Amino acid sequence: MTERQKYLRLLSLVIEDLPSSAVDTAVRAGYPASTTMLNNVRIARVMNLTHLVALIGYGLPNYQIPAELLPATS
Repeated sequence: MTERQKYLRLLSLVIEDLPSSAVDTAVRAGYPASTTMLNNVRIARVMNLTHLVALIGYGLPNYQIPAELLPATS
């Protein structure tokens, strides 16, 4: 599965539950991406799986991301 496919599948699982406040929470906590970038990731304007995983961590901390949808490690 490509990173884009993983992103789209993961977003489809969390889109209804992922609060917009996750972006602000991530930025305030020092996550190294801008508010604009994270908002664009949350609404699928920019497809970045790493940022989406981080947003889920800040917005849905108890959500267990399926291992097959996590970003590939180099």
